[in-house]
Amino acid sequence: MELTNQQIDQLYEFTRKHYVEHYDLRTELVDHLANDIENIRKEDKNLSFKKALDISFKKFGVFGFMNIVEQKQNQLTKKYVNILINFTKQWFQLPKIILTIAGIFIFYKIQEFKNSYNIYFGSLFFLLIIQSIMMIVNKQKLKKKHKISGKKWMLEEILQVQGVVNFSFLLLNLSQFFSIGSKNFVHTSEPIRVLLAFFMVAAIILTFIALYLIPKKSEELLKKHYPEYELELT
Repeated sequence: MELTNQQIDQLYEFTRKHYVEHYDLRTELVDHLANDIENIRKEDKNLSFKKALDISFKKFGVFGFMNIVEQKQNQLTKKYVNILINFTKQWFQLPKIILTIAGIFIFYKIQEFKNSYNIYFGSLFFLLIIQSIMMIVNKQKLKKKHKISGKKWMLEEILQVQGVVNFSFLLLNLSQFFSIGSKNFVHTSEPIRVLLAFFMVAAIILTFIALYLIPKKSEELLKKHYPEYELELT
């Protein structure tokens, strides 16, 4: 027995009540539930929609949709990492690779300054501050957008907010990398000095990609992933 539009709407409301906030994941779950309910009612035609829904939902186990939400988040986070890698690969091509080498040389020469260690940590701290500000700004923009459209897209949230948070956390942990060198870079071995200079330039490039390039291309990326997202914009 095919479900009515009203029953489909009830399924959307049901997934929302069970803590599935993102429209894309709710749509996938509604499609799954609808098919399962139709199959259940084919076997027992006297079964009500509500009873069939209860039977279908119990198949998700004690934690309900929580595991599905977590799996989807992990899947889209991996997608974000692949997007970041692809943007990074494009960066390390001519003519930007020349700019990158020049940046590494500049940070390498900075190591000869008296306060070079503080300059490195100051630069890293500045990147973290910028990322924190952009995370808050992007989060507020998305909140306003979601309020108007009534739809939250998981990948959009990862591109605009969560990806920045994850990268900031990674950058914060990678700051411990400086412990391998002396506070006076002149007394640090040559390979380590080059590596530290490369690390700083890589951190700046990745910050630029995560905070500017990817969010700038977010609509294009979302249209590729969600065909229905383009319909929402038109």
